[in-house]
Amino acid sequence: MVITSKNNDTYKFLKNLKEKKYRQEYGLFMVEKPVVMEEARDFVPKYIAINESSYKENKFQSIIKNIEEENVYIFSDNIFKNLCDTVTSPGIIAYYKEVHRDFEKNSGKFLYLDDIREPGNLGGIIRSAHAFGLDGIIISPNSCDLYNPKTVRSSMSSIFRVPVYFMSREDLVNLDYNIIATSLDNSTSIRDYKFKDRDIVVIGNEAKGVSEFLMDNADSYLNIPISETVDSLNANVAASIIIYEMMK
Repeated sequence: MVITSKNNDTYKFLKNLKEKKYRQEYGLFMVEKPVVMEEARDFVPKYIAINESSYKENKFQSIIKNIEEENVYIFSDNIFKNLCDTVTSPGIIAYYKEVHRDFEKNSGKFLYLDDIREPGNLGGIIRSAHAFGLDGIIISPNSCDLYNPKTVRSSMSSIFRVPVYFMSREDLVNLDYNIIATSLDNSTSIRDYKFKDRDIVVIGNEAKGVSEFLMDNADSYLNIPISETVDSLNANVAASIIIYEMMK
């Protein structure tokens, strides 16, 4: 059955998942890239929304075939576009259960994102963590939404592959790990620092840098040497460089 009315309950439910508060309430997030759905084949979507044109053309059969029929919803092209976060949609949206987990690691190398605000930066950092084999990403509670559609798009399928955790600053400093703050002052160059197991590097907020609390409670400090004519690096770029150095 093709859903054509904006008054339909399923339509209203899925449309609400574009908003953070409803994603948090139901523990679901949306993916609009078919290539990500294919790469995340180990994770089965809870729901699939597809537009009528794509369904009639038998598109995305490799994605739909493993989903129970009652969880696949077909929408008229006219209202399907209202479910999308992108301007140009491929014609399918998958809704997955949240993938973050509890932090129970006794070893490994991690990044802590201290109030990162830009979803594109967060997604890009997760992508780099996947590419270079980082053991995980820890996110402060006041950072941007992990499940923001822009974050998910920027991470591609890496959001399914990299362990992601939420943790307060206070809980972070109580871990039996080396907390390393990024700082331009009184810090060791990344070229000279010898990374080891149980290191957590803190990446600060795009505008304010690392919080005063974590600067005061860090075990050591780290910098990336850059040109004197450049004030700072984009958070995603800086994090990617650090991840590479940590894991090389």
